[in-house]
Amino acid sequence: MPLVKTDIPNLLEAGLKAVFFEEYDRAPSDWGRIATVVPSTADTEDYAWLGSAPAMREFKDERVPAGLLEQSYSIKNRTWEASIAVERAALEDERYGQIKVRIQGLGREARRHQDELVFSLLKNGFGSACYDGQYFFDTDHSEGESGTQSNKGTSALSATSLQSAISAMVKFKDDRGKPLGVIPDVLVVPPDLQWTAMELLNSAYYPDLVSQTGGTGGTQKLATNVLKGRLDLVVSPYLTDGNDWFLLCTTGPVKPVVFQSRVPVEFSALEGNSETGFMRDEYLYGVRARYNVGYGLWQMAYGSQGS
Repeated sequence: MPLVKTDIPNLLEAGLKAVFFEEYDRAPSDWGRIATVVPSTADTEDYAWLGSAPAMREFKDERVPAGLLEQSYSIKNRTWEASIAVERAALEDERYGQIKVRIQGLGREARRHQDELVFSLLKNGFGSACYDGQYFFDTDHSEGESGTQSNKGTSALSATSLQSAISAMVKFKDDRGKPLGVIPDVLVVPPDLQWTAMELLNSAYYPDLVSQTGGTGGTQKLATNVLKGRLDLVVSPYLTDGNDWFLLCTTGPVKPVVFQSRVPVEFSALEGNSETGFMRDEYLYGVRARYNVGYGLWQMAYGSQGS
């Protein structure tokens, strides 16, 4: 039998839910590249385990379990929502295409919000504390026998400053004074620095050198760009300071940012004989989720406030 108008409200929620998640899944997003997803089972999660893993040792008479350094860092979940109202008359007038577009926008917004949270946290790392009590980007991190270590710079983005940051991260030590083996693989920049970053990472020749003849500069030989292909580039519009740039290691089990997920994104509706349908002659569609973000390991990140 063909569908009639009275069938539409019964089918609308299921169809729009599919539309929502289709758009949610395909919306552009970069936060997963720099954040570790940690499932949550409570209102607040403690991260006392953040820090160095125990060192390998030769097995002789028995195992020697290593205790955890005392850390005090927690992330409290937050509840998020976005909702839209649709006039019942719009359904009666078969304006389903317009409703679909609004639901697609809701799906894209749900994904966009996660990017905003993660990259805003990275941006605020110069003034927000992480698990060791220091600012996430700071000049005096110290754990056990690591000595004082810095993951904060003040240089503008250039081939020289980027190479220095890579070298600094590679030399980071754990609480026993041993190298952590950090290998940075992602450069994150604001839109103002995207062209500089693309030149640094894609040029065949060393970007800080130019070929010139005559004048007081003489002639400089063009050198091979050793940064070419070394890092992946992420450009985020949520980095609002046009001079800040970030070098990250995202290959470890704990990335620079923790995305704590308590309740994943849900789509629901009030249709048909609901209170809003009866009293206000409108249907409601909305998304809800519980999650929050926090800092992971500072050793996986280097930030510079370039002037």
